[in-house]
Amino acid sequence: MKKLVALFVILAAFLSLNNSTTFSQPQIKVHVTGGYNLPLPDLKGDLNTAADSNTYMMKQGFGFGADAKYYLGKKRNVGITLGLGYQMFSNSADSSTALGVTNVKGKLNAFNFGLGVEYNFMPKGKTQPFLGAEFTGHFFSGDAEATSFGTTTKRTLKSASRFGVAVGGGLDFKLGKSVGAIVGVKYHLANLLGKAYDSTGLGSTEFALDDKEHTMNGATVSAKNISYIQMYAGVSFFFNEPKKMKK
Repeated sequence: MKKLVALFVILAAFLSLNNSTTFSQPQIKVHVTGGYNLPLPDLKGDLNTAADSNTYMMKQGFGFGADAKYYLGKKRNVGITLGLGYQMFSNSADSSTALGVTNVKGKLNAFNFGLGVEYNFMPKGKTQPFLGAEFTGHFFSGDAEATSFGTTTKRTLKSASRFGVAVGGGLDFKLGKSVGAIVGVKYHLANLLGKAYDSTGLGSTEFALDDKEHTMNGATVSAKNISYIQMYAGVSFFFNEPKKMKK
């Protein structure tokens, strides 16, 4: 963590080296972002690998969202953050068997929110490095389907809610008084709280998230962590900034 903080500060200082203008920190920031999600074990897996059968077998993901940040005190380097987003993970593979080729697809989607705190290391700079932590909620949906000989069989994930944490950081670039750009990275552990095994009440075309340790056919199935790295970029909007700028 100390190395990451140092990296952000050094990079911000380098980018601001030839900048003679400093800005007062706006009290409110709003960001609209999109990016790539990298699934981690146990979310990541290969559809054609038996060893990955106890994962969610996702290959890649994308997401988009928005957040608002309200900064406190005179220095305005500590902020309260609230974010909303939609994350999409998927995988697809063809399996060749004696009966022909079967195409298998899987999707796992989630509406998510985050409530947290943030520290801005250079609130008056044009380039502002920050670190933050959040309490998060993910509301999952998804499906799995297999197509063989022109016939498709589809099963739907029973809706599930999980709660967890996210930590990350990034750089907020101030391109003007009221607009800028942001890049960042965030680690999510989506199901720190609320893991469950649902063996009842499922329809014939439903399946459950089943991330809690359980026993199936006499064998113990390990608990699963739903975690991923989110890399994002977007547009920043600044509000309630003092009118005067220091030269």
